[in-house]
Amino acid sequence: MLDTLTTIASFLIALGVLVFVHELGHFLVAKWAGIRVERFSLGYPPKMIGFTRGETEYCISWIPFGGYVKVAGMADVGTEETTGAHWEFPSRSVGIRMAVIAAGPAMNFLFAFAALIFLVSVYGIDSFDSTRVNPQENSLAAEVGLVRGDRVRTVGGTPVGNAYELASALDEISSSGARLEVERDGILLDFDLPPAGDEGYGVQLMRPTTVGHVEPGTPADSLGLQAGDIIRAVGQAPVVSWAEMSEEIRRYPGETVPLVWERDDQRMEQLITPATHPEGEAFVGRIGIGPQVSRHTVGLGRAVVLGGLGVYNSSWLILDFLGELFQGDRSTEELGGPLRIAQLAGQTAEQGLDSFVRFLAILSVNLAIINLLPIPVLDGGHLTFLTLEGIMRRPLSLRQREIFQQIGLAIMLFIMVFVTFNDLNQMVFRRIAEMF
Repeated sequence: MLDTLTTIASFLIALGVLVFVHELGHFLVAKWAGIRVERFSLGYPPKMIGFTRGETEYCISWIPFGGYVKVAGMADVGTEETTGAHWEFPSRSVGIRMAVIAAGPAMNFLFAFAALIFLVSVYGIDSFDSTRVNPQENSLAAEVGLVRGDRVRTVGGTPVGNAYELASALDEISSSGARLEVERDGILLDFDLPPAGDEGYGVQLMRPTTVGHVEPGTPADSLGLQAGDIIRAVGQAPVVSWAEMSEEIRRYPGETVPLVWERDDQRMEQLITPATHPEGEAFVGRIGIGPQVSRHTVGLGRAVVLGGLGVYNSSWLILDFLGELFQGDRSTEELGGPLRIAQLAGQTAEQGLDSFVRFLAILSVNLAIINLLPIPVLDGGHLTFLTLEGIMRRPLSLRQREIFQQIGLAIMLFIMVFVTFNDLNQMVFRRIAEMF
């Protein structure tokens, strides 16, 4: 019961924050442009509570899946009578109207940027205390003689003690090259890395198999695994990196296999049955553990750079996923809706403020990009109409806009029903089927 309440509360907080940020963008730019804002609502009608200050009514409404800013002379669906007054939306130039529309997604990007800067500045960067590497095939690192499992001790004479320090050092020398001191089987070796250019050295950092946390109620919890345990083998396969271990565990959904680990230099072995987890059209095994993480503090300047990179990389991953989805390379079952968002909100909230804020940042980028899709009734649809108006020197006819708006509404309704069914299928229907 408590978990359910936490999930619901976390979901409503996440949705409220991101909708408020999005609508605040529309609101501020409309006010700046001298356009009258008639209503600022979190949620959709009917209204729950509200008050009026000046020309604007501020309210919270009962349906929580969104919000809106109502500006004079504009309607998302249908039309609204206008008088030609200068404070009405249609009376402003195309550029100003586009700025008002684009301000919503822009605020979501800005929120994600600020949230990531906050996380990096306050909590530091997630790293791990290992400098073992795995050179990619045909990479510069492999060509100079580095092999899988080498432990890098120094880069250009500077000691490196964790993955973040090693990655930063390799970035710094990529234009000039440097000497690496490497430990291999207890022997120290030197390698001269040449300049790498844009392609980099092709070095994968090997995260150790040390357990950082165990999720309650999972196979790992039932087995008695603890933070600090070091996984040595899954099934009959020895593992030396977290990626190898995860891959082996994923191979055995619902199958009982031996698990070998070390605790305080003592070898331990027991049988474990990874839980079955749906992933696209397949099933994978999971035992409910997370890696050990160390935090590396950075200055504000570096935090700003990393915040920008975080927003850029998240945006690129989302666009890449959408592209693969439309090409048929990704399954539509990977699309999540409100139920899955609520589940993730609850899980990240239980993990702590940093996890929840990181979740908000990623979700905010998702919201920005989805809103920029050229679907009528979304911000991207409005921007498309305004772009056409700028090109044609006149707006689309009333009839054309109504038709496009109805199509857009139908598309959004279909998407909402589809992703909600996806959620139910992943979270409810498959679990019921597994019981029989």
